[in-house]
Amino acid sequence: MSGAIALEGLRVLELSGLYGAYCGKLFADMGASVTLVETAEGSPMRAKAPFLANEPSPDTSLPFNYFAANKRSVVADLGTEEGQKALFTAASRADLLILSDHPQTAHVDLEALRLANPGLVCTRITPYGTSGPYSGYKGDDLTLMAMGGLLTMAGYPDSAPVVAFGEQGLLAGDQFAAVASLAAVLRAEATGQGEIIDVSIQEAIVMALENAAQTYQLEGKVRKRSASSARAGTGIFPCSDGEVYLLAGGIGETAMWGSFAKWMASEEVTGCELFSDPDWNDLAPGADEAFRAVFLPFAKARTKDQLYQGGKRWGVPIAPMSTAVDLLTNPQLLHRQYFVTAPSGSAIGPVAMPGAPYKFSVSPWALRTAAPGLGEYGNLADLTDLQDVQSHD
Repeated sequence: MSGAIALEGLRVLELSGLYGAYCGKLFADMGASVTLVETAEGSPMRAKAPFLANEPSPDTSLPFNYFAANKRSVVADLGTEEGQKALFTAASRADLLILSDHPQTAHVDLEALRLANPGLVCTRITPYGTSGPYSGYKGDDLTLMAMGGLLTMAGYPDSAPVVAFGEQGLLAGDQFAAVASLAAVLRAEATGQGEIIDVSIQEAIVMALENAAQTYQLEGKVRKRSASSARAGTGIFPCSDGEVYLLAGGIGETAMWGSFAKWMASEEVTGCELFSDPDWNDLAPGADEAFRAVFLPFAKARTKDQLYQGGKRWGVPIAPMSTAVDLLTNPQLLHRQYFVTAPSGSAIGPVAMPGAPYKFSVSPWALRTAAPGLGEYGNLADLTDLQDVQSHD
């Protein structure tokens, strides 16, 4: 890699479990030296499925190999005097401490660590924050999505709520934590004073509720799931090689329905004159059945890409429902070089994994090292330097 590394020289200690790891990864991928402190049994993330070839081991977890790349691993028992001394020594050299659901969080005294190093930024990521009525509650992605309000807006009113795939609630908390942490680190560099940052994952999820908070504040209305599985022209429809999502009705009706009707007319779709009827109502009884009777034969005779390209030409929002294989061959993602190969030495081999979520020209993102083996850098007590050696080849 050539050129500057954005966060080179920044020293980060990470004590995380099933969440918090993405916060550390965002720093590690931009060049910070991130040291992951694990127990002798290893981070809970090492036990997270799926595993390479469905063979569980501390090194074959695909999530761990993604989240821990560019980090190094040390082990420590923070419940012992030796472990506490090692943590204080390491924290005295660190710029940032990331603390989430590490199995030994009860043994970490943030105030004492900051007394030893006043410039240390300590970021604590918890389900509901460290104060307030829910501070003692546990939480996972599903319950936090519910308590954060997102499930009231996801799915159809006439069906069960739907949770977003991929533990996006936990990742949102990590993203907020990373932004706040970097701002605090910059302030600490300027003033010599660190601080404790308290991140509530629930509050991070609330920030993803579009204009729901403003709707209540300004209009006194509580937003609910507004789409309907019976609304004509909106939803998932089968085609010859999978499915597509179409948004011609509903919120897209005013701007896109006319374009959709013209598209169908240009293809001479049998029965499409129904869509140009001025009395058409996508919520009228029988509208969904009538729509499907016309559109499904047209869609089933075409591929996802043919429908997508047709929608682009006519200004109609229609998108392929992509499989994992589809994403790996997506022209836009290939052009952006989004997917990268796991670094040399990875326990999972040269598999493809997501790359940078952003593009910087002067200080580029890079996968420098593979996820570490458990305790690859020894014990925390034996660690003499938090500054990793970066590669500039």
